[in-house]
Order: sequence, then structure tokens, then C-alpha cells
Amino acid sequence: MFVTVPDERLQLVRAALETLTQYQDVDVKYDEKNKIFNIMPKGNNSYEVMKVSSIINAIGLGFDVEVAMKLLSDDMLLDVIDIKDVAHDPSDIRRLKGRIIGEKGKTKRIIFEYTGVYISVSDHLIGLIGFYDQLQVGRKAVEMLIEGKDHSVVYRYLERAERELRSYRASKFRRSS
Repeated sequence: MFVTVPDERLQLVRAALETLTQYQDVDVKYDEKNKIFNIMPKGNNSYEVMKVSSIINAIGLGFDVEVAMKLLSDDMLLDVIDIKDVAHDPSDIRRLKGRIIGEKGKTKRIIFEYTGVYISVSDHLIGLIGFYDQLQVGRKAVEMLIEGKDHSVVYRYLERAERELRSYRASKFRRSS
């Protein structure tokens, strides 16, 4: 599997590779000429290749290495939203990024507090890392912001989704007891 990252993130990825190859059964080579990481399984486990490529992608998207390493867990996923799918003008992209980040990072922080989903906003890509069910809620909140919904509407959605998720987990726990 081939993965590229921005030049300014190369050193972080290289530093993380030692840890990744130590714990995962993969071999990672970097092609200096083409600026591509080539990730290959040492055995037959291509699932580990996908995990390592997700971690490298996450670091490339701007996540801290510590947050990206959470993708080693089978329960954590990386999701990416491309703002260019809905906006092509650089000023529109900047505006949408600003809506997602919020003033002094408020919106991004609120989404994290309600969902536990980490968000990284880079060039025109929005990266999200979290547990599957929470990731869906975080993604929906970001999509609502991109669609132009008021922040208050998005916050109410997050409150409602958190209540429903807590209720679902509680009922699931009661059934298994």
C-alpha cells in the first residue's frame, strides 16, 4: 500500500515508523524520489498494513503522533472529509474551515467533548479519529457545519446524539446483565 504525506510531516512519520514496525508485522520503505511510503505485510496480514497506513495518513493530516497511534486499537477509525467536494473557491474553503474550528477552537473542542472524536483541519481535508458510533456523530456534526447549519443547531444535535448513545449503551448493558 502506498501513502504520501506533506513534506512538513515527514519527520514525524519517520519518527513514528520505528514504533509502528516494532509492534506491527509490516515493513515500511520510504521512496525519497517519489516521496511515497510503501507499506508491505511481513506475513499474510494485510489488516496491519491498513492500520499502519491509517496512522501514517493521520499524521499527514496533522494529528499528533500520540492521537494517530490510537488507530492501533481495532476499535478506532480514521475518517476524512474533503471540503473541496462542496467548495472550490479558496475563500469558501477558509470560511468552512473556520466554521469547523470555531473561535479559538471552540467548535472543534465541543465536538470532541460530546463525541470523543479528535478532529484535525488541514489544507482542504478534515480528519476525524474515534470509535465507530461516535465517529458517525462527529462526522454528521462537521457535515452540518459545512452545509451551513447554525452552530447552535449543531450543538443541540450533539446533545441529543450523546443522550441517545448513552441510553442505547445503558439498555444494551441491562440486556447483557
